Amino acid sequence: MTDLDALDRKILDLVQDDADLSTEALAGMVGLSASAVQRRLSRLKREGIIERIVALVEPRSVGRTVTVLVEVEIDNERRRSLESFQRWIGDAPEVQSCWYVTGDADYVLLVSTEDLEGYNAFIERLMTEQPVVRKYKSLIALKTVKRGLKVPARTATPAVFSTD
Repeated sequence: MTDLDALDRKILDLVQDDADLSTEALAGMVGLSASAVQRRLSRLKREGIIERIVALVEPRSVGRTVTVLVEVEIDNERRRSLESFQRWIGDAPEVQSCWYVTGDADYVLLVSTEDLEGYNAFIERLMTEQPVVRKYKSLIALKTVKRGLKVPARTATPAVFSTD
């Protein structure tokens, strides 16, 4: 992986905030020519630093009203089946993200469904089709406080919180 300089990091922060910015606009913001910005963007994509460009869709606008974090425990005797479980999760349209984690759970899923009935149908499929799952715990989101995927590329000054 290539070392990222300050301009690469600034470009990364800017495109994560708004991937629709033109190379000309980015060039003005970072003090480079549009062609230099385009070369940097191409390199960042080619090297996998920018994995892909996506649109963030507000879930409720497409009828996804239920968001659930699901903690999944795997049966230790069936750990050989993890690849199959991971493929199943990768193919499940309800699962937005999946993390293999430490702690009491083995995986944490971010699941989005139209309603509780849809969530129950997802859980029924999970428990029926994936015998490696020992148990699960559902944490239903009541309110979204922050949603995003931005990875800070520049070194930030830690936030200072006041108790006043």
